[in-house]
Amino acid sequence: MRRPSERPNVLVLHTDQQRFDTIAAAGNRAMHTPNLDRLAASGALVERFYVQSPVCMPSRASVMSGRYPNAAGVTCNGPRMPEDVRCIQHMLGDAGYFTGVIGKLHFLPHCARDHREAHPRYGFDHLQICDEPGCYRDAYREWVAEQDPSQLDAVNCGLPPARALWEQMMGWEGTVRPPVAREGFTAQVFEADDHLTNACFVADRSAQFLRERGDRPFFLFAGFYHPHSPLIPPQWALDMYDLDSIPLPAGNPRVTMPGEDRELSDTQIREIRRAYYAMVTDVDRGVGLILDELDELGMTEDTVIVFTSDHGDYMGDHGKFGKGVPGYECITRVPCLVVYPGHIEPGSRVGGLMEATDLVPTLLEYAGVVREPSLQGRSMRALLEGDESSARSSVYCEYANPGSNNWAAVRTGEWFYARNAGGGEVLVDLQADPHELSNVATEAGYAVALSEMRSLALERSLQARPDVHLEARY
Repeated sequence: MRRPSERPNVLVLHTDQQRFDTIAAAGNRAMHTPNLDRLAASGALVERFYVQSPVCMPSRASVMSGRYPNAAGVTCNGPRMPEDVRCIQHMLGDAGYFTGVIGKLHFLPHCARDHREAHPRYGFDHLQICDEPGCYRDAYREWVAEQDPSQLDAVNCGLPPARALWEQMMGWEGTVRPPVAREGFTAQVFEADDHLTNACFVADRSAQFLRERGDRPFFLFAGFYHPHSPLIPPQWALDMYDLDSIPLPAGNPRVTMPGEDRELSDTQIREIRRAYYAMVTDVDRGVGLILDELDELGMTEDTVIVFTSDHGDYMGDHGKFGKGVPGYECITRVPCLVVYPGHIEPGSRVGGLMEATDLVPTLLEYAGVVREPSLQGRSMRALLEGDESSARSSVYCEYANPGSNNWAAVRTGEWFYARNAGGGEVLVDLQADPHELSNVATEAGYAVALSEMRSLALERSLQARPDVHLEARY
């Protein structure tokens, strides 16, 4: 048993682009997620956990720093995370923790750099970075080369379109050759052996980190790339899903492929969703390998475990695939499982609102580390331990890309409101329209609600400014 004076380990299992409704324990009976269900049975499932940006980099900057994207200095994909922004690894490192990141961190833009160059440490003691699965010379391909070099070509998933354009503009050939074209939101079976997926890389190297971390308490950020596209699940995971059991998008919208006007059939939508689900199942396998290693090393009882993601995916909702504004539920509501034996009730459900900015203050409190003034989130330890009155009354989301239509959004238990820089507004009555299918912002009967949500959005936006470092009241 851990003595009261000793600090717990902290393990964050983090995926990319995973919707809340992709865990069997969260209510999706079509899912096969035995290890995520195992986590839910061991701790708390936070049912209404929301991220602060609808895209990767600002969301990650926010969750790791405990600050809103604007305050963290990253409001869209592309800008580098400032190295002087204090994040959880700095705070725990200063308290004596051995800190590490395995897999996807995405503090740097992946498409416009040479992945063979040293990655900034960002306060981590140990780094093995892979921000894309198989197309760059990075830690993942090094691992595959150690396992079976004959399969290096098979793990090349293809260049993202932005990378292919950048290489053409720069006249640079620093990625893996040949630069296989990426198919985007179409299902393709992973071509290499099942044990060489990116999720297996994260799991294997995370297990190694746990074995070799020494006598100090550890903080590990295990960053799984999937279920972000490209949709390349291993065949065994795809075979877990019956196509007819895959649910269709709510409201039966007209669904098209990104960048095209080609309408997809129900079967095509289900095929894409099945591949997405299968990739979650492959991640689930990796999570299980890490949890088994914790058990084998006898560290489970002394470790705070968090499983979450940076944002969701439309997966056909609202007629779209991918991520982005204005911040509908399918994008900003993500899984959150928190386990800490002896502190959080096994199998508990947390129904109150919680923001991703709240994770750092919560973990610091569990670690016995004093809160830093820069933090804008608040500790949700009381909420996780059963006090629903400590939940937030609203959650906030923002996005700003120079030269584009910027958005701010706020959500309560009753309403979702978003506004862009051009004056466009979205108001959804969540009680009458839980799937967020109708925008009632222009309807006269909602004038009072619209005014109140405009005021709340302005208030939350001001609270999120970089010069505001106060305990949030919402």
